Amino acid sequence: MSALKYADYIISRPKPVSPEKQAEFEARKKSSSSTIESTHLMQVDSEVVKDMFYADAVWLWKGASSEKIEEPHVHDFDEVIAFIGSDQANPKSLGGEITIWLDGKKQVIDQTCLIYVPAGAAHCPVIFNRIDTPVMFTTISPSKTYTRTVISEEKAGTCEPKCTVVTEVAEFQGGTTPPPPRPPDSDLQGARVMHLEDHIAKGSFYVDFVWIYKGTGQAPAVEHNHEWEEMIAMAVCDEENPYDMGSGKMSIVLGDETYDIHSSAMVCIPKNLNHCPWKFHAVSKPTLVFTAGPTGNYTGSHRKENA
Repeated sequence: MSALKYADYIISRPKPVSPEKQAEFEARKKSSSSTIESTHLMQVDSEVVKDMFYADAVWLWKGASSEKIEEPHVHDFDEVIAFIGSDQANPKSLGGEITIWLDGKKQVIDQTCLIYVPAGAAHCPVIFNRIDTPVMFTTISPSKTYTRTVISEEKAGTCEPKCTVVTEVAEFQGGTTPPPPRPPDSDLQGARVMHLEDHIAKGSFYVDFVWIYKGTGQAPAVEHNHEWEEMIAMAVCDEENPYDMGSGKMSIVLGDETYDIHSSAMVCIPKNLNHCPWKFHAVSKPTLVFTAGPTGNYTGSHRKENA
C-alpha cells in the first residue's frame, strides 16, 4: 500500500505519546481501583494528516469504575461525543452505564447516543460506572487540533443548558440518493444506529454510525466528492485483536486507486477528492463504521446530480 498515492491518509493507530506522558498514565493506572479494560484504537488531526479535523476512538471492553476521568472543561469549537453499544439484538442499548456531566449537570447514560457539545458548553467529568459489553467511545470535532480550557465544577454548574443528547436514529437531511445496484453476492447484515446533522441538533455537524455485522455488500454511495474533508472509520469489535478484520476485508476507491483495508482504520478524504465505491468483502467480525465531516448538512457531487 506504500506505493499508493493516498496511503498516508489511512490511519490505524493513535498518535504517539511521549515517554513522560506514558509513564504518567501507567502510574495513574497502577493506583486506580478501576477495572475498565480498553484499547485506544486510533486518532487523527491535522498534525497526522494535513488539513484533517480531530477524531479519536476508544474501545471500552468491560469492567467498572467509580472514579471520575477528565475535568470540567470547555472548547472554542463544537464537539460530538459518541457512546455506541455493541448488542446486535438491541443496538440502542449501551450495554452498561456511564455518567457524564453536561452543562454542569449529572446525566446517566444507558443507551447508545451522540452528545452534541457546542463551543463554550461545559462538559465532563465522566465515570464509566459499568461496561458489560463493548462500547465505542468516540470524540469528533471540526477543529484541526484538540485544545481545551479547564474550568471549576462551580463555574460549570452555572452554565446555560447547551448540550444535546441524541438517542434516536434519524434520517439524512433531504433524504438519501439512489444507491448503486446491490452486488449479486450481497448478504450483508448490519444496523444503522446513530446520525447527526444540523436539522437534528441546531449548529451541529455531520456524523453517522452503522454496524456491519457480517457478510458481503457495499455502502449506498456511488463515486462522488465533497467540498469538505471527510473521515470514514472502521473499528473492529474484537477485544483479543481489535486491529484485525480476520478473513474479511473492506475496500474503498480514492481517486483512481483501490485500497484494501484489513484492519481498523480511519480513512481521511481531502475535500474535492473523488471516492467510493466502499465495499465490504465477506466481513466476519462485527465492525462499527462511522463517517463525519465539518459540515452542518451532508452534501456531495452525487447529491447535485440527483437533485
